Amino acid sequence: MKLIQTGRLFVVGCILLTHVTVAYAADSALGTATYYVDSVGGRNANAGTSPEAAWQDFTNINGRTLSAGERLLIKRGSVINQELRLGAKGTAERWAEIGAYGEGARPIIRRNWHIGDRCVLIKDPDFLRIRSLIVSHAGKGLVVSYATPGHGGLLIEDCVAHHIEGLYRPNSSGIPEWRDYDPPKDDALGGHSAGIAVVGATARDIAVRDCEMFQTSWGFFVKGERVTLDRLYCHDSYAFNTSPHPALVSVKDTVMQNCIFDASGYHAFAGTMGIMLVHPQKLTIRNCTFRNQPDSKSHDEGGIDFEAGGEGCVIENCTFQNNAGAAIEVLGLRSPQPKNVEIRGSRFIRNNWAKKLGPSEIFIWGNAKPDPKVCCSTGKILNNGFVLLPGVEFYTNKAAALTQWTLQDNTVYSSVKALEKALPLNNPPVVKAGPDIISDRATVRLGGSVTDDGKPAKRRLMTRWELLEGPGAVKFRQPASARCDAIFSVAGDYLLRLVGDDGELWTSDTMTVHVVPRGVTVAKAWEFNTPLDKEGWTEADLGTREREERHPQWSCKSYPVKYVAGGYYIVAIENAPAARLLSPDNLKIATARTKAIRLRLQNHTSASRMTLRFITAADGTWDDAKSRSFEATSNDNAPRDYIVDMSQVPGWSGTLRQLRLDLTAGTPATGTCRIDYIWMEGTR
Repeated sequence: MKLIQTGRLFVVGCILLTHVTVAYAADSALGTATYYVDSVGGRNANAGTSPEAAWQDFTNINGRTLSAGERLLIKRGSVINQELRLGAKGTAERWAEIGAYGEGARPIIRRNWHIGDRCVLIKDPDFLRIRSLIVSHAGKGLVVSYATPGHGGLLIEDCVAHHIEGLYRPNSSGIPEWRDYDPPKDDALGGHSAGIAVVGATARDIAVRDCEMFQTSWGFFVKGERVTLDRLYCHDSYAFNTSPHPALVSVKDTVMQNCIFDASGYHAFAGTMGIMLVHPQKLTIRNCTFRNQPDSKSHDEGGIDFEAGGEGCVIENCTFQNNAGAAIEVLGLRSPQPKNVEIRGSRFIRNNWAKKLGPSEIFIWGNAKPDPKVCCSTGKILNNGFVLLPGVEFYTNKAAALTQWTLQDNTVYSSVKALEKALPLNNPPVVKAGPDIISDRATVRLGGSVTDDGKPAKRRLMTRWELLEGPGAVKFRQPASARCDAIFSVAGDYLLRLVGDDGELWTSDTMTVHVVPRGVTVAKAWEFNTPLDKEGWTEADLGTREREERHPQWSCKSYPVKYVAGGYYIVAIENAPAARLLSPDNLKIATARTKAIRLRLQNHTSASRMTLRFITAADGTWDDAKSRSFEATSNDNAPRDYIVDMSQVPGWSGTLRQLRLDLTAGTPATGTCRIDYIWMEGTR
């Protein structure tokens, strides 16, 4: 098995990661133990030391410490609902490893979608490599926690974290069943929902690269010395009430390069940015893109937030585009502002369209009576280019008398085209996997697209398809082509990922192929794949309300949850006897084409029955004659399919005008319902 691919030289502090390959290659000859986990074919009664005798889950390995050269490998295609807890004592010559083996979809540690769940906890590792895992549906994802200083050597690569959400400030989520929950306190991450976290006492020589985070409350949360963050893609994190930003906290001698932050946070009471920096020392941010931070009516909503402190930071050759707030904020509400900051050679493109702080592209904070102990920042802003929106300045300093900032050779351009010509930085590839596909055939044509600007020169654009999750196997006839045929082994829902990589920057997009039984047709489908787009559906009588959460240190407000994000229409209900969802009006669908309505949803409420109601073009009265009730699994931990046969309902005739889904049956219920999709099904 080829354990590591090299083609670029990565440096983590003083560790050359190309040397890691030599150490891995030598391990098999030394007879070091490798442990195998296979959730499908394994058994915990097995020895666990070969693929043929794999364990089923982490029961036999949890609590252990991997020694130098030891590996824990999880079979691809495995989905495990259990926290992995390990330590590691590798050496510079023989790293320990947690990774994947086999073929197919990378292994998934998928929890119960609860704020109290965690996927992985690694304590006090030395010289550990973690690769090719997915962590999802939990309050905390992959957490590496150091209780004592002096540890070093950590590489996290090619991992995906998604739907890691819920922890921000006490009771801030707006999810009723999560109220007053006390999160685990054994990982130094505290009350944060990071997809990937390196926290606790300061460790050295840390690298996180080629990882992806989406629909996370905090994409990543990293602390350490001699840290490299390379080619991270943090995007579409639309967790409501709890999604502030990725964070670098007390990092020293750190480089973050070739990373993309595309709507990497959405909404939190105290504000949301592309990334938050707290006390960074000698931090360089190079060739990164910060874009599309949305306006959720919170305070900040921009690119980079210097939240508190810092010394000797450089931002160079970066692009800031279409953020609702300022591209860069230098705050310091209580702590001193950073000193010796340089912002150079970067592009600022039409940021602060929501007219937040400043309103400007670069904002230096200060109030009516600024405190000189706080407003003390110094820096240089030079050789940048910008395209401004009307009413937005390039630079605003609200504490000009107390701070020292120098501006030099910054140029305004009349168009984005002119700016990109003057500063020809690399733009990320544009990747579109295409819309979801519903097919009753095993072979499906995928119609994705990947385009690029041709930079960097002499590097070929790479394209690849990947199965992230599904009930069976997928064979891509041309996996390196955005348009190709895919062959699915069994019916079901398959989540596919398309990646475009120019050798320096990469992005991805996902889509789902629904392989249905032969002869099944779908007259209408609502997939809820576009964040904040309910596709015309509305909700009523949820029973939730705005709450003011008072806390000695972190007071905030939480707002009712009723929005689309992460591929789901999410509604929280509280003590609600008549909570309901209503489809768009005037559907104009012939009932003769539809025999059943399929709903895929997670019912994490106390309700045990739901009702589908409808009206037609000829009969616009909501009544029991035009309804069908069905049993629903209450307090469910995962989505499941409900197929409601409408063909025997007396009123199911003529032209359908509107649908209504009653989430409760007249009995007050509390919890959260997440709807994956709603289909109107028929047969040929």
